[in-house]
Amino acid sequence: MHPIANVRSWLPEVALILAGLLVREALYFPITAFPLDADGVLAGLCAFGIQTGHYPAFFPGGTRLSSASCYVAAGYFHVFGDGRLGLALTGLTWSALYLVFTMLFLRVVFDRKTAWFAFLFALIPAEQFVTIAYVPWGYGEIMASGMATLWLAARCRVDRAGSRPFWFGVSVGFGLWISLQTLMIALPAVVWIVMKRRREAFAQAPRALAGVVLGLIPFWVGNAANGFASLTHNWASRPATNLAHVWNDFVWLLSSPLPGLLFHGYSGWWSASTVLIFGYALTAAGFGLALAHRRDANATDRLQAAPLVWLVATACVLLFSFSEAGSLRGWTVRYIAPLYLIVPVFGAIGIAGLWRKSRWLAAAAAAALLLPNFVLYSFPGTRARDDMAIRLQTVRQLDGILRARHVALVYGDYFSVYDINFDSRERLLGIPAYGPADYFDFARRLRGQRVGWAMFGEARDLRQWAGEAGARGTLTQLGDGWLFIADRPANDAGALVAALRSRCTIGSCAAPFPR
Repeated sequence: MHPIANVRSWLPEVALILAGLLVREALYFPITAFPLDADGVLAGLCAFGIQTGHYPAFFPGGTRLSSASCYVAAGYFHVFGDGRLGLALTGLTWSALYLVFTMLFLRVVFDRKTAWFAFLFALIPAEQFVTIAYVPWGYGEIMASGMATLWLAARCRVDRAGSRPFWFGVSVGFGLWISLQTLMIALPAVVWIVMKRRREAFAQAPRALAGVVLGLIPFWVGNAANGFASLTHNWASRPATNLAHVWNDFVWLLSSPLPGLLFHGYSGWWSASTVLIFGYALTAAGFGLALAHRRDANATDRLQAAPLVWLVATACVLLFSFSEAGSLRGWTVRYIAPLYLIVPVFGAIGIAGLWRKSRWLAAAAAAALLLPNFVLYSFPGTRARDDMAIRLQTVRQLDGILRARHVALVYGDYFSVYDINFDSRERLLGIPAYGPADYFDFARRLRGQRVGWAMFGEARDLRQWAGEAGARGTLTQLGDGWLFIADRPANDAGALVAALRSRCTIGSCAAPFPR
């Protein structure tokens, strides 16, 4: 086929990818705070360090997630200046890669029309998947990397000739630097390939292993100087301590993270979650019908991808349940999020199965799975988006007030103050009450410094902190929080922070959840 004709043949796919980007663009612009704003700006703070000659291999606060977003953000800051525009574009970059690799993967495993329909589940994914992937905090990379690995696995499964096994290995290795969580995709992908081409597996393994070693170079470099902390000091890589914990993790998975990922959250007999449950139930029935009817060639081709659904689902459940990540409680949906990468496969096979019986049922299932997400997204004009806009405006007002009052230190809960460091370009230091959450050790800069200081958070917390510090000042409401400005500077701001932290017993002194 002529190159121009080949490009034209992909125009519908390009249009669908652009539609997916428009959905994501609406989540980023106009610029607001992120849902988890303190975590959302860490890549930006990390990028500031890159600009001054510090080149980390891992995301701030540990060795579990790669620093890839830090470098992408630093590049955007170089072009557009330091600010939230660069952070938004960083997240949008990973979203774009996720959409591109998803389309490439679907075009390999499905006929064209089925691939288009399957892509709708990536274009309009579950709300929790969107939240996890669009904040630039390490998870968008996992989703993009996982889809790249699945695409290359599909190419190897179709034809192992040439360098395809090598590039598949590179993708797996690079993904392991992104996060060991990518094993949820890499291990099933390897098994899926071997299921189709057992005889060639050993012959092609050296090429794939060479690719893995090459892709792992950032991982090797980042770990060489600190005893491979990604394995030895990574809480998520540690196994569950006993079978009782494994069982408890499995029960927790079924009761919270998995429903949270797929159904958002149940509220009453009729809600968006109820409609989603109905849609998945119908699609599961269609998936079963497709497995039961293998008569036509198209169905046979589609069902080549069916085992991948079970393999990825099994890997996600086992790795979650048998690791310490599964032992955490709270908002742990992000630890099972790679499971959603095979939902487009499940959805396409299921809807195709329903289509054989009733086009109305197929349309109802598709609508039930896709439309509720628009209700749940934080689009401009929604209450959640308005709250994020108010939060960002509050930070900017806070910056102006404190500059006018010559304040250089703001103490408070991590989620209340840490984003101040980014929005003020570190001219105003937000110091969290929980010491280990000060990932960039801003408190150390304050040792021996005489500075004006303030506190931001709930009025109850501020009164307790002020009483413990023996401080007096003004207490003013600002947005949803309260601002206390001390009437005199701290002679040693570092000592003040240490004293406040040592006496901190209230809820806002608790650790933020692990990323």
